[in-house]
Amino acid sequence: MPTLLPMQLTMVTDQNTVKSLPSISLPPGYTIRAYRPGDEKTWAETLQECGFQSWNETEVLAYLQDPERRRGSRVVEHNNRIVAATFASRSRSDSSEAIASRTNEGILDFVVTHPDHRGRGLGKATCTEVAKFFTDLGCKTIGLRTDDWRLPAIHVYLSLGFKPVMNREDMPQRWTNIHQKLKENSRDHS
Repeated sequence: MPTLLPMQLTMVTDQNTVKSLPSISLPPGYTIRAYRPGDEKTWAETLQECGFQSWNETEVLAYLQDPERRRGSRVVEHNNRIVAATFASRSRSDSSEAIASRTNEGILDFVVTHPDHRGRGLGKATCTEVAKFFTDLGCKTIGLRTDDWRLPAIHVYLSLGFKPVMNREDMPQRWTNIHQKLKENSRDHS
């Protein structure tokens, strides 16, 4: 049997779980809202700060050409800058469209919080609002992809009711390792 290369983790939740999520209160000075023209510069800067180096204003604008993605994506603004954001997608621009292949599924895409603003619930707020956008559209499931090393993000996703998808034989061990690391950081989800 050939060796499987690491792939991103997939997580899903259902519309009933999303409907039960409370709205997230943000600290003073932070506002959550939909995209507005002019947001692309600081959105791209936040994406870059979070490791997505290829993003720039042009890339953000191109990604927002889809009207549904533009309406459903959420940003958190602080001092006229986008400091957290989540795209609302039905499909990915790359070849990893497996989680979008099912009808009635929305995708949380490129979830980011600027490093200077982490620990304030901003990512949780954008994820919650995008997931609610999709349930309002009638989506039965909400999916996302993430990486094993993104432990703070995985903690947020698990706290929102997302469940791991065991779609390959290496997934159970990878998830066991992730849960152990989260537990070591006082973020137990077992």
